[in-house]
Amino acid sequence: MSWSIWGILQLLLLLHALTIPLLVFKIVLQRRESGATLAWILVVIFLPFLGLLLFWLLGSTRIKLLRRKRHRAEARLTPSLERLRSQEQLTGDDDLVAGSLYSLATRLDECGPQPGCRVEMCRDAEQIFNSLESAIDAAEHHIHLMFYIWEADTTGQRFCQALTRAAQRGVEVRLLVDDVGSYLTKTDFFHELVVAGGEVARFLPLNLLSRQVSVNNRNHRKIIVIDGTTAFTGSMNIGDLYAGLSHSWSDLLIKVEGLVVNELQSVFCQDWHHSTGKDLATEQYFPSTHISGDVCAHFLASGPSDDGWRAIYTLLFVAINSAQERVWIETPYFVPDPPILMSLQSAALRGLDVRLLLPQRSDHIWVDYAGRSFFDELLHAGVRLFTLDGTISHAKTVIVDRVFASAGSANMDQRSFRLNFEGNLMFFGKKIATELADDFLSQSQPAQEIDLASRAGLSHRERLKEGFARILAPLL
Repeated sequence: MSWSIWGILQLLLLLHALTIPLLVFKIVLQRRESGATLAWILVVIFLPFLGLLLFWLLGSTRIKLLRRKRHRAEARLTPSLERLRSQEQLTGDDDLVAGSLYSLATRLDECGPQPGCRVEMCRDAEQIFNSLESAIDAAEHHIHLMFYIWEADTTGQRFCQALTRAAQRGVEVRLLVDDVGSYLTKTDFFHELVVAGGEVARFLPLNLLSRQVSVNNRNHRKIIVIDGTTAFTGSMNIGDLYAGLSHSWSDLLIKVEGLVVNELQSVFCQDWHHSTGKDLATEQYFPSTHISGDVCAHFLASGPSDDGWRAIYTLLFVAINSAQERVWIETPYFVPDPPILMSLQSAALRGLDVRLLLPQRSDHIWVDYAGRSFFDELLHAGVRLFTLDGTISHAKTVIVDRVFASAGSANMDQRSFRLNFEGNLMFFGKKIATELADDFLSQSQPAQEIDLASRAGLSHRERLKEGFARILAPLL
């Protein structure tokens, strides 16, 4: 029996019609935000079979199974970490910031803000990567690294060789890369490092045949811990692009010393244990840390979890709503959800100085269009918008008034707040808030300010792109 093209088409349409109710049922049961739920329903209805594939890869993340597995790993690790933490007593004045932000931060995880930290920040790409290589070359006991993207290019090879040199002289080297972010960098790229004694693992390896396939819920954190006494974090990845060798690119590196290093180490140990089953919660990786500076810092990690808290999102949301003077945000990807959008609008309507610094064009064009779709609403409320042309600013910073600031891996978008595993440093007190505010003003100088007049001349084609991207905003 031969099938005509029309007959095959009818059969495919019938199969599509039969799968729609099942997919819609599954989407509704996931209890996402209403916008994300509606977006996924539209995708599976109007993109036959392609919508099914996209939902399998991006929407059907088996999040419950991933949460349970992750919590089992953390549950085994936490008691030993707590025993180590109990040996380190906080000293000094930890009442740097009165009010709800400090109190909230102490309840969002088990440790809270840590006083007595030393903090250095750097924007220059060459200086950033030279500093990292110098720290690797000076390591004596161990080097722990976690990155979302590690490229197999000149810069990636440079740091792989630096780690190999460290391993050859007896330093313990452990590198954790996200399997999706570093998908094009195969394990063979790290062969020399492994031969030298280093360990390399991949976070949530992507297996399309697995019931736990997860293109979402990626580990977007950037962490380097040297000998348990010095740590680096921020927004950078490892590759020529991020070193400014192929495009004009701007990132932020933060070096910290003091008690907060234990928190970055703890997050690495938890993610390493989750990925390899190996427990690193021993005293040799958590040496006695002395007060070394005048900054109160808090490394806050967040990601999909059964407890339902979105720690970074929660603290930033409350910070924006608690602001009395200003809210300045720099982010490469801006796709706010309704609460964050309303928070920014209401802050501006209250007369606060609310500013956003964004790249005119990032490396994700549809994220750009989605972000621009919110411009008119923000401008009408009094929010000032600045876009930087020629340079992609990849830093993610938030400054609230003169006493609170945040910097790290989390973008001001729904993916960072709901889907990815992120890590941000939160700073309480005037010192870092002032430094980041001065940096924000410096970065804003060459930027172009967007106003309602310039938006009024936008073509219908551009507005259509923005409108379509906004529909997909919960998925971007």
